[in-house]
Parts: sequence; structure tokens; C-alpha cells
Amino acid sequence: MKHLLYLLLVSQFVLFSCKKNENKASNLVFEKGNKVGNDKFTGTVHQAILGKIGTQTSNVTFEPKSRTNWHSHPGGQTLLVTDGIGYHQIEGKPVEIIRKGDVINVDKNVKHWHGGSIDCGMTHIAISIDHEEHPSEWFQLVSEDEYNSYIKSES
Repeated sequence: MKHLLYLLLVSQFVLFSCKKNENKASNLVFEKGNKVGNDKFTGTVHQAILGKIGTQTSNVTFEPKSRTNWHSHPGGQTLLVTDGIGYHQIEGKPVEIIRKGDVINVDKNVKHWHGGSIDCGMTHIAISIDHEEHPSEWFQLVSEDEYNSYIKSES
């Protein structure tokens, strides 16, 4: 009974957090940018490039269920979550829930993905180190089955 009550409270918090953010005119610190139209993402994702000299810095907004493909960064990457709730996973490790205020550091050449949660979008600043000389390497998409298996394990 305690676990059921706990899950109910946590789910209400998550839903309320997402609903609260959807009602704001703009929660973004930086511009939303353009819709990304390539095969490196699933769902609706917007990106605004904020800086490109050596290190690429981007504001990236994921709608619910949107995500990157598996990818790595030869120079490493730091994600600064500025809004919403999302997921991040390093290959071979469990999926992490990430929220506004979280900082995720991904070491050089580590395969990972990140994106919005099932019910809530997520925005982060992505800092890709030495991106100009060593751009990101992109791999297979995170399948619906792969993404949904995490959701089921959280229920």
C-alpha cells in the first residue's frame, strides 16, 4: 500500500510539473531554434546553435517521446537541463531520469542517447567539446521497443 501511494504521489508530481510548464508562454532561456529535420532524431526536436567556435553549444528542445539516436562525441559532451523532464542513457547502463537543474557529463567516445520523457518535453544546453575538429558520431536509432521497455520498467 505504501508503494502504491508513493507511486501515485510521484506520478502526480511529474504530471503537474509537465502541465505547469506547458502553460507558460516560454520557459526557454535561449531561443527554441529550428525544427531538426534529419535522421539523427526521433520525434519533434528543435535546435538553436549558440556557439560554434571549436566547442559547439546548442539549445535543444525535445517534445515528449522525442530523442536522439545513439551517438558519441570524440571530445565528450556536457548537458545542462534547463527545463522539463527527460531520459539519458549510457550504453550498457540503466536509463536515468533527468530534470531541470541536472548536469550530465558524458566522457569522450561514450555511446549514449537523451530526449524527452513519455509525458513531458525536455530542454537542455548541449556542449560538445572540440566539435569542429571531431564531430559527433551517430549510430542506430533508439527503437520504440527500446524506449517503451524503459517506460514499462518504471511503472
